[in-house]
Amino acid sequence: MSSVAIRQSGGANIVSIPKGIIKTLGLQVGSRLELSLQGDNIVLTPKKEDMTLESLLAASPKASFHLTDEDKEWVDAPSVGKELM
Repeated sequence: MSSVAIRQSGGANIVSIPKGIIKTLGLQVGSRLELSLQGDNIVLTPKKEDMTLESLLAASPKASFHLTDEDKEWVDAPSVGKELM
């Protein structure tokens, strides 16, 4: 069990979640958590979000969108069949 301290950042009160817990739960920066109270306990529960192409692309490193020379050759190749342009 980990212990964390409440800190202030600007006008917000924040706590840091240890890396081990983040890794175990498969979370990352931007992951959504539901906050609830159970008695005197604060409970954070990962919110399962539907995977969409937009969310996957938004989380992808921008370098992965770089076209290689092989990609450019394929994009610039002439049509050989009934491809739509």
